[in-house]
Amino acid sequence: MNRYLRCLTLGVALVLTACTTPPLTSPPASTTVTTAPVSSPTATPTAPTPSAPDTSATLRVTLYFSNTVLDPGASECSQVYAVHRTIPEASDVLTATLKELLAGPTAAEKAQGYGSWFSAATAQSLLKARTSANTSYVNLNDIRTVIPNASTSCGSAALLAQLKTTAQQAAMTPRVLYAIKGQPSTFWEWLQMDCDASNDNCDPTPFAS
Repeated sequence: MNRYLRCLTLGVALVLTACTTPPLTSPPASTTVTTAPVSSPTATPTAPTPSAPDTSATLRVTLYFSNTVLDPGASECSQVYAVHRTIPEASDVLTATLKELLAGPTAAEKAQGYGSWFSAATAQSLLKARTSANTSYVNLNDIRTVIPNASTSCGSAALLAQLKTTAQQAAMTPRVLYAIKGQPSTFWEWLQMDCDASNDNCDPTPFAS
């Protein structure tokens, strides 16, 4: 009987042990972490770089000299002939053209018979040139001592023809008036000419502008 009880007790103990064994746990499910895509920073638009002005653009202008080949013996003092020069396109055309005239003929032009009172000695003689309505105003430095013989009858005709025709063509004005240091009377007296209606009675007012 005792043996039976021991066997029974042992069986109960095994059953209890089996019931209290903890269940096997499943491995934890793997967790997937989703990372949001990192957007690239938006590029700041770059303003276009302004292009530099085209300083290579040029303009062809015309100036006028006498010519001993085309007019042998200078039979006509006021006869002038065209030559062409190139200036920057953005220039004041009247000013730039007169500066070319006052510098005189180039060596190549002289070889072709072109001549003038103007030369390197008068190259810096232009003080100011401007246009108002139908008139161009040309204000010169004192060139009387540089080209004294220009005051002769033929000399003044040649000088005026070259100045007038060049200024008329450059500014497209029918009238051209002159002054020396703002005084028209000084210019006309040098050329032994009177102040009259043709030169606005030597009015200095327009040359003060």
